[in-house]
Parts: sequence; C-alpha cells; structure tokens
Amino acid sequence: MEIATHREKIERLTDLLTRLEPVEDFEIWMWASMTAATNALNAALHHLGVTEPGKLYPHQIPGLYVEPQPVEEWRWRKVFAAPGDVIHLGLPPLAGTIPDRVFEAAKALAVIEDMREEYVRGAQPIGPQLVDQCAAAYRSCMTILEDILAGPPGGVS
Repeated sequence: MEIATHREKIERLTDLLTRLEPVEDFEIWMWASMTAATNALNAALHHLGVTEPGKLYPHQIPGLYVEPQPVEEWRWRKVFAAPGDVIHLGLPPLAGTIPDRVFEAAKALAVIEDMREEYVRGAQPIGPQLVDQCAAAYRSCMTILEDILAGPPGGVS
C-alpha cells in the first residue's frame, strides 16, 4: 500500500482502540493494536526505502500479493512481486539494510502478535496484566515507528 493509506488505517484503528474496553473487547482490541502497528511498520519500511509502496496487498504466502481489482466479483488476481508490504518483519525476506530501530519496533510488535494463539485463537483468561503488556508493547512499537516516519525519507533513523 501507499504510505498515506497506511497512515489512514493507523488513524482509524487508533480511534477504534479508544472506543473499546481492553479487557472485555480484548480480541478485537489486540487485533486492532497489531494491525495498526503492522501498518506503521510497513509505512516506516517504505519511508526508509527498504520496501516499495504500491497498489498490491500482501498475501500469507511470501512474495505473493493480490491486486485490489477483482478478477471476478469474489476473487482477486494474485501476483508475485518484489517485497512491498510485509506481514511480519522477515516475511517476506527483505534485501538491504534494515535499521536497528526497525528491529526494536518489530520485537515489540512480536509481543502483540504472540498473544494471538493463546488469547484470540485460544481461550486463555484475559486480565489487566495482559492488557498492560499489550499496551506497553504497542506504545513502544508505535513510538519508534512514528519517530522514523517523522525523519527524513530514505534516511536511517
């Protein structure tokens, strides 16, 4: 996606987070946090010139993307392309230099991603301590990525 589209998604998801009750709505609250942070990661990678922004959306298969114009009413055209948006840092693998700060942000994002199995897909109990852990990881990730996005394009922040 384009950086502006990532920013729009981040804004909408951030607004949604303020309207949810983190413990009661944990599954969607965590998922919105993860998705906002993933969009920020992609925007930062584009901003730094590590990946190219574009019109394609990533698929779960590395290197496979979908075009936003359906082949049929219910099916999108799949294409293989150079890395644009990533699903996770390293999926798909990226060439070039990735600044350490991006790895720091990705590490914080991984804390949130790792909550999916037990708490969203699974049925482990959700409480304030888990919410605090997720919120801290989200703030850490977003602070780093917002700082990168505020820096010079293509610059290593």
